[in-house]
Amino acid sequence: MGGSNRREAAAATEEVAKVVVGDIASRPRLPGHVITFANEKGGVGKSTLSFHCAIALASRGQRVVAIDLDPRQRTLHRVLRYREGTSRSLGVPLPSPAFATLERPCAAQLWQEIARLDAAADFVIIDAAGSDSPIFRRAVAAADTLVTPVNASFVDLDLLGRLSPVTKNLNEAGSFARLVTDIREERRAAGLGWTDWLVMKNRVRHSERKQGERIDEALHRLAIANDFRVGHGLSERVAFRELFQFGLTHLDLKHIPGLSRLKARAAAEIDGLVQDLSLTLSDRLRPLPKRPNARMLRTAGIAYGDALQAII
Repeated sequence: MGGSNRREAAAATEEVAKVVVGDIASRPRLPGHVITFANEKGGVGKSTLSFHCAIALASRGQRVVAIDLDPRQRTLHRVLRYREGTSRSLGVPLPSPAFATLERPCAAQLWQEIARLDAAADFVIIDAAGSDSPIFRRAVAAADTLVTPVNASFVDLDLLGRLSPVTKNLNEAGSFARLVTDIREERRAAGLGWTDWLVMKNRVRHSERKQGERIDEALHRLAIANDFRVGHGLSERVAFRELFQFGLTHLDLKHIPGLSRLKARAAAEIDGLVQDLSLTLSDRLRPLPKRPNARMLRTAGIAYGDALQAII
């Protein structure tokens, strides 16, 4: 009876994947290369990685669209708004994506928002909310590259697969891994191509070296079982969190007078994030935006700069 239930559950999952991919296949091709940051677990840094990826690509002259699929938290949307405020306050143009939050969780609205923002984008970055839903599955199905951040915790790895603590062998595929596998296979069958799946160990603390090594070994085994690549996310740096509230990354410091002390190691982590994605960049370079026209009191601009100086 247990085996019968498992077969029925597998058949139901397969049917859902066909419906989801069929919906995606029936719609116009999205512009550029679609990168979806998704994990059914929250608190793994999806929005942080989405933001840094979007800024890194925009800094390389790429046309980028960023979509936040979480209308409640709006983390990606808010940090890009902060970025606009920083640019105006300091009078400094900053490379940025066109962005929006999906207010209605449906594929039709997602397609419309992307076309409205930039129908000729080089890259579309989708930050999916940390829970399963119809729009979550469609965001996964739309991805040319799927990025799944995980914390350095075996609890986080359960969504990818359950390893025996004794033999280290895979006992059972995780629920998210099964979903991604079904969608990838349906995408290929529908002629949409094979999704490149990249799992990133994110928010790693340097003090957790031994735990990190055990997680690395587990990820290697899960990568073989689930056919994904393993990449490197961002470490748990105070400066990443502090700059985030201004809508800035370490790549932006060179654009801001008085804050040009580029943190080489932090910037290298961001560059490594983009390198791990193995993307083909467009040679159609996009210039920096024009200097903001909004006026601000000089004292306010000084105060803003002082606040930034305090965290660099």
